[in-house]
Amino acid sequence: MHFDELERLYNEQAYTLAATQLEIYLQTHSNEAPAWHLLGLCKLEMAKNVENNQEALETHTAAYEAFTQALIIDPTHIQARLYRAHTDAGFLYQYTDTTLSDCEYLISHGDTEVAIKARQYRYQVYMTLQDIEKGKAEMEHCLELYESLYRNNLPRLNVARFQCYTDIGDLYYYSSENHISLDYYKEAFKYAVHNNRSLATANFAILMNDHDFVAHMLPVILTGEENGSEELFRLLQSIKQLLDDGLQHAGLARAFCWGSVTYWQRFFGDDEYEGTLEQISLGKRFIAAYPQESYFYHYTATAFFNIGSYHESLPYYEKAINIRPYPSTIIRWYYANFRTTGALPDSWPDTDHIVPYDWYTAGVISSEIIQQEQDAAARNALLQVKKFLYRRSFQLYYSYWYENSGSSYAGHPHHYAMCCNNYGITLYELSDYEEAVRVHTIGYNMSPFWEQLESRADAYHSLGNAEAAVNDRKAILSSFTNTLPLMYYVSIHERIIEDLTSLERHEEALELYNKILGEYDTWIAREMEELDNYERDTITYNIDRIKTGRAFIRSGSANDLAERIRALEMHLEEKPDDSDAYFNLMYLYFDNGQYEHCIGAINNRISIGGITQLPVVSQMKIYYFRGKAALKLHRYKACIADMLLTLNIMRQGDDSDNSPNNRVGVYAFLSEAYLGEHDYKTSIDYGQQCMQIYKGMNWSWDKEASSFYYTTALAYEAHGDTAACRKLIDRILEHDAVFQPAVDKKAVLKGNGGGFFSFFKKKKQP
Repeated sequence: MHFDELERLYNEQAYTLAATQLEIYLQTHSNEAPAWHLLGLCKLEMAKNVENNQEALETHTAAYEAFTQALIIDPTHIQARLYRAHTDAGFLYQYTDTTLSDCEYLISHGDTEVAIKARQYRYQVYMTLQDIEKGKAEMEHCLELYESLYRNNLPRLNVARFQCYTDIGDLYYYSSENHISLDYYKEAFKYAVHNNRSLATANFAILMNDHDFVAHMLPVILTGEENGSEELFRLLQSIKQLLDDGLQHAGLARAFCWGSVTYWQRFFGDDEYEGTLEQISLGKRFIAAYPQESYFYHYTATAFFNIGSYHESLPYYEKAINIRPYPSTIIRWYYANFRTTGALPDSWPDTDHIVPYDWYTAGVISSEIIQQEQDAAARNALLQVKKFLYRRSFQLYYSYWYENSGSSYAGHPHHYAMCCNNYGITLYELSDYEEAVRVHTIGYNMSPFWEQLESRADAYHSLGNAEAAVNDRKAILSSFTNTLPLMYYVSIHERIIEDLTSLERHEEALELYNKILGEYDTWIAREMEELDNYERDTITYNIDRIKTGRAFIRSGSANDLAERIRALEMHLEEKPDDSDAYFNLMYLYFDNGQYEHCIGAINNRISIGGITQLPVVSQMKIYYFRGKAALKLHRYKACIADMLLTLNIMRQGDDSDNSPNNRVGVYAFLSEAYLGEHDYKTSIDYGQQCMQIYKGMNWSWDKEASSFYYTTALAYEAHGDTAACRKLIDRILEHDAVFQPAVDKKAVLKGNGGGFFSFFKKKKQP
């Protein structure tokens, strides 16, 4: 093998194979330092997966020897020296003098990052030697280097600060100087409140009777990976015991109450009524002891709120707000006001609360409240509160990660990503699609998970960027299928097919259509039986949507339209009440000239019901297409009735529903239908309205203009105004000289006395 092939094996994580091939390669290339270095790297990776300590020792020793061989050949090989120092300082602890020498060389000859790693390895040596002063000095040097290296990257700088102060704390801890150790752990926590040592540090602080620090840490720990663990529960139990034994400490009492929400059943039991009474009693006990502490009023109010006793919760929330509102106080107070007085407050209180996760959880609470509220006006108002809460959370995170300011409370990247997802969804609900895309993109870059891509795809779709929506959902299927719930696996296929069809990428859409329906028959239908009713119903709905979406996927075959019609007809044989299938068939039957069938499909859709629950644009299409089909069959009265109904529905919608573009189409068909009914004056009126819209919108001439101008010309002719008819025909031909009906009418008008030379022609007649 060539060396670049060996590097490729390493990069592909085929470490054992790469090591075997490197050993063969080195038999004939023993003077190549890069090959020895690569062998050492492979051995380090292999050591991570060995079964026992002896094998680990042997593998690390082999790595150390490989790096040593590289350095014999090339003493300037920085990476080989760096990894040799790492191997001994972290695993072997056998070559202290050589490791210290390696580190000194790296500090003198490496860049800043290499120098930091060398000092960290030297710290590990001093830790082993229990040399506190030298180990501390190394970490202090690292701090100085980090301050320079990450001066424009606060999140990374704070993580580095946390590690340095923690390492110094460990030096003192293992030397049994616990008070000094705890001081450094407290300093470390300030720079990275979200870390993997918080619970252990809190337990240590309890042993050291540092109750202030424990109270400070616990709310953060309750948002981390330890949330719900037995060890955290035991810590809360020990705090409860201290409080029950008479310890007076507002912060520790607050921390316990905060934690009791997570472990509600463990502390208060399964009986909701009895448990609520205990929670209220606990809250009132601490209110009496600490009347100026806001949280205990909030805690007591929330016990009432959670059982729907809003009027009893409100005075406590108001007291909490007067002292210092928490973000979740704001949303619950706002809603309790509405449920108590019937009116929403004009505004909500603000606070300088710096913990972004608390603003995020308040937003989650608002989402839950909105889901249960039936009053439309209240839901809309609550949506604005939800936006406010998520935006506050987002801004605190954004400042920390992108503007180099703020506190390490914003330092949890996955929390930030979750906030982005929920905030982006809220923006989507408020139709701010561009901002939703921006926020989701930030969140996905921070911590990629499939829900973020799905939410962003929704926003892209609503922006009309179907290409981007397809790419996001394809990325979900390629990278997240193993964790994707079956319900979403199916719905994502449905959405991709829809967008591919709108992009006219019909071949891809048809391939995906056949794939998912094949999977439905072979395994999805079987697996969905294990799901709950909601998930089963959702999958069934999406499969039906996929089947009815076949209406718009063109295959390119000679019988394409007939194939699509047959696909939907077959689906209706299985699901005769599928309203979407009838809705889609109306398009296909109309395009295929089957106007009676088109009307029949629409009538079936109407008979199924639920028309008023449809979006306005879908209601419009139902009567619009039935009117068009009736017009094709010369049923003018039926056409007029449906087109007038369409106009009435349009007026009930928003500006996009009642747009000039939609109105002009309906007016044109009304003009034609009234002409068929011999109501020439009304036909002319609707034709003139079409003309006014084109003029007012400054639209260029097109075939539609030629058509309604021609209809209006015929209405004028039938009404006896030949001059007006001739004028409109000339106008059509001025813009569209090949519009055959106008060409033919021009000829007829000339033959019937129209045209400049008609007088002379008449004179020549015998």
